[in-house]
Amino acid sequence: MSTYLSLTNQLLRRLNEVEISQADFLVTRGVQSVAKDAIRSSIAHINRAEFEWPFNAAIHSTTLVVGQEEYSWPQYFKVVDWNSFQIQKDDTLSVSNKHLSHISRDSYYKDYKDADDDAGAVGVSCPTFVFEGHGNGYGVSPSPDKTYALKFRYYLNYTDLVNHDDATRIPNTYDPVIIEGALYYMYTFRDNLEAAGLALTLFQQGIKEMQSILINKYDSIRDTRVERVVRVIRSVA
Repeated sequence: MSTYLSLTNQLLRRLNEVEISQADFLVTRGVQSVAKDAIRSSIAHINRAEFEWPFNAAIHSTTLVVGQEEYSWPQYFKVVDWNSFQIQKDDTLSVSNKHLSHISRDSYYKDYKDADDDAGAVGVSCPTFVFEGHGNGYGVSPSPDKTYALKFRYYLNYTDLVNHDDATRIPNTYDPVIIEGALYYMYTFRDNLEAAGLALTLFQQGIKEMQSILINKYDSIRDTRVERVVRVIRSVA
């Protein structure tokens, strides 16, 4: 993936400005500092465009605590795949891989919380359900009676680039999209509204292309022309 330094220098070259050296990256001033801000703004904009960009996909593994139902989300968490929660096989705990069914928090409070609370610190059994926690996290039920291993899939939130070698998670293929977005912010800063408008159009087109390629995928495309012809023939008959 491209680094903060390489992207910023790409932008500066497009603007015919002096590039930044690795040694000077943290002490820039003037247009170079604005260019760094523009790169970060462009990347943040792209990340906000979709909740589930594939390049932000992540897997989290944790060990459940006996008698504890609710847990915090991992760092930089954005959105979770509720269908991905799975207790991991562990022969020492006599447990096989087990998918957890997603239930609402209201259902948990109504049907299961009393039993979990009654069990206290010893727990009930191997969890069967997962639900959205009351705060910033998730919960499992029944309350675990052993230190089961849990794994689930989620998507990361945007994290700011700071150092010269910090890398964006966006694939290199889409560096031109990042640069067009950064150009929009640079031209806006310079009050060049015509150039900013053109850069914004190209930026938005680039994001739509990313969405089409990375998000809106189809396993197959069925040709319905013959089907329509058959229906017409049948209606005439």
